[in-house]
Amino acid sequence: MSSALVRVIDRLRERPDRLRAVFFGLLGLFVAYDVFTPRHELHFWGDRVRGFWALFALLGGLVMAKGMKGLGHLWLMKPEDFYDREED
Repeated sequence: MSSALVRVIDRLRERPDRLRAVFFGLLGLFVAYDVFTPRHELHFWGDRVRGFWALFALLGGLVMAKGMKGLGHLWLMKPEDFYDREED
């Protein structure tokens, strides 16, 4: 079982454009599902807009990923010569 999973992962690494297409296809399906799902009770203003919560989740995820990457660069990363520098 694990060797089959390794082969699948290797194929996905060889073709990242296909993996990206699969992910965007799934995101499109989620938005389409949200558009065609009947609304029973409206609790928030976003419930009135078709596809709002799927797009909200997508944008929220992108903002969090980019924000954490920026925070990591600002706060966690050190210069390459950090340990080689002489202390004053």
